[in-house]
Amino acid sequence: MVSPMLKKIISLLIVINGLTLPGCDKIVAPEALQSFGVKKVELTIDSEHLGELNANLFARLQVPARIDLDGKSRDILVRYSGQTSINHTKKSFTVEFLDGDSHNGHRFYVLSAQYGDPTGFNPFIGFYAFAQAGLQVPQVGATALYLNREYRGLYFLIEPIDEDFFRKRGQRLGSFYEATRANAHFSFAGGYDVRLGFENQGETRNYFGDLEKILEVLDGSSPDELPSRLEPLLDVESYLSYLAVSVLFHNYDGYFNNFRMHRERPTDRFTFIPWDVDHLLESHPTRSTIWGANELSQKLLAVSAYRQRYRQILIDLMDQKLTPENLDELLDETAAKINQAFAADRLLSAPGKSVFDYAAARKAFIREWYAKIRQDLALLQ
Repeated sequence: MVSPMLKKIISLLIVINGLTLPGCDKIVAPEALQSFGVKKVELTIDSEHLGELNANLFARLQVPARIDLDGKSRDILVRYSGQTSINHTKKSFTVEFLDGDSHNGHRFYVLSAQYGDPTGFNPFIGFYAFAQAGLQVPQVGATALYLNREYRGLYFLIEPIDEDFFRKRGQRLGSFYEATRANAHFSFAGGYDVRLGFENQGETRNYFGDLEKILEVLDGSSPDELPSRLEPLLDVESYLSYLAVSVLFHNYDGYFNNFRMHRERPTDRFTFIPWDVDHLLESHPTRSTIWGANELSQKLLAVSAYRQRYRQILIDLMDQKLTPENLDELLDETAAKINQAFAADRLLSAPGKSVFDYAAARKAFIREWYAKIRQDLALLQ
């Protein structure tokens, strides 16, 4: 028979247990983080390594971390990425998956803040436009990024353009250059060294001869001589398409920066691949013209046949694949997709504009600029 005192002790233990269980539940199963209607990505970096990362901001230091992505938790190395954006409050990250793991066939992946884009539209509209022009483009998806369970805002998972990018498309890495530091020029004028504006990320890292040959031809050819000398080296159609989209969408940061040049084999011609389209649909005082910018554009458009082909590409894009109506639909779809994540992003939402406000402004901007381009087509005759 249980004594009265023992009954009191048992009752007290039950009460205590009931009071403590809710606290234990919160520790074992924390409240789920919101996805805001897009893919959710969680980065976990312990305080020591996060401090180390922040203390070595410009050293591109990698630290160990974990990422929760697509319902799977994985070990990674993570570092800050970007050039001018690395100083910004909302920084981009590059993650490296360990132990042979990958995401979408890539060992490395970019979590981009798209520092220059206040709208959240540019990665979608930019890469879509370049793809419609027939260029290879990276895949992109919107994400809600958390760092140590704190919401960092709307980010973009952007497929890196690297060896895995080409392998997935059945190609070799071959010869591959990245235009960088806003200093990628196509002339040796003034003693220019291509290493100041291009990084060789191809199979032969210390060789720049095939790129330098293009500059030699551009510097040493008259408009009449240029096609026969340049076309064995460069896919001119690829560049004219790149130029046309850059002009239509004010990709002013893509003339001396943020493009890639690739050829699989020495007998192939270089093609252009766009990268980092955070600065789109912004008027630039000197580069927002039908002529675009850089020495390659200048040399090509001095050739009548190239000028006529470029003119036709502009017309075809505006009239067929990149009509205002098609872009309206893309903007509306994108706004609906990113709306919640955008609204919860304290930096993007700070100006007090919604994604729908930005979509309306983009639509008006595109129509106004297309009208200007159509007027200026006569300059290409």
